[in-house]
Amino acid sequence: MEAIQAAFRDLIDGFRLAPLWLTLGWEQTAARFRRTVLGPFWLTANLLAMAFALSFVFGVVFGNGHWRDNFALIITGILCWQIAGSYLTDASNTFIAAGDLMNTMKLPLTFHVLLMMYKNVINFLAQLIAMWIVLLVLRLGALPDISFLLALPIVLINSIFLSIIIAMPATRFRDVYQSVGFSVQILFFITPIFWPPSQAAGNRAPLVTLNPFAHLLELIRQPLLGNTPKLVHWEWGIGLMFLLGATAVTMLTLYRKRIVFWL
Repeated sequence: MEAIQAAFRDLIDGFRLAPLWLTLGWEQTAARFRRTVLGPFWLTANLLAMAFALSFVFGVVFGNGHWRDNFALIITGILCWQIAGSYLTDASNTFIAAGDLMNTMKLPLTFHVLLMMYKNVINFLAQLIAMWIVLLVLRLGALPDISFLLALPIVLINSIFLSIIIAMPATRFRDVYQSVGFSVQILFFITPIFWPPSQAAGNRAPLVTLNPFAHLLELIRQPLLGNTPKLVHWEWGIGLMFLLGATAVTMLTLYRKRIVFWL
């Protein structure tokens, strides 16, 4: 019982230290682009380069219409994927990267996960503003749906819980980090990021219907396109939140004290 209480206390204390990880996350993000010419605009440049390239390949090369027809779908998909799936590589390396800090200062494990996610959120919001500007210039933008304000926290909570779940075995077994890296690459192609979910028909339907990352992606992409997410996406998002939350608490209960010895 004490171990369960300690697990919940770890989660609560992690959020209580928000002023610390908010400040540290901002400073680390700023330091990443220090002494560069474009600074944080490199994030935007990467997003736009991928979006234009995939729009050209998917639209012109594959014969799926003009590149403008798919650009809004693709650029929002790439952007939303950052907090719906691609963060998993960073998550698997969270405790390993924070090893020196964990050995010198006693902080909740959740603190390190929240710090990692906050840096991803900063990148997401910076690129979100740039994306809207580009879509307005191209006259492809739509007024975001208000459901985005509810969908984003749901996706972030799922991402935090999943990060805790992945970071623990990745600290104990270093091969997990390598396997997560190429798994994310595979997920990028089988998740409807740069192709519409409607193309997954017949035998390909499970790529969307049974793919939790597809539902989390659509939960935040559809509001950015001006649409309200379907009920099934809300059901998956909320259901996963409880499932991953219970799993994260269980793993914190069992392995929280061992992490420092695995570094």
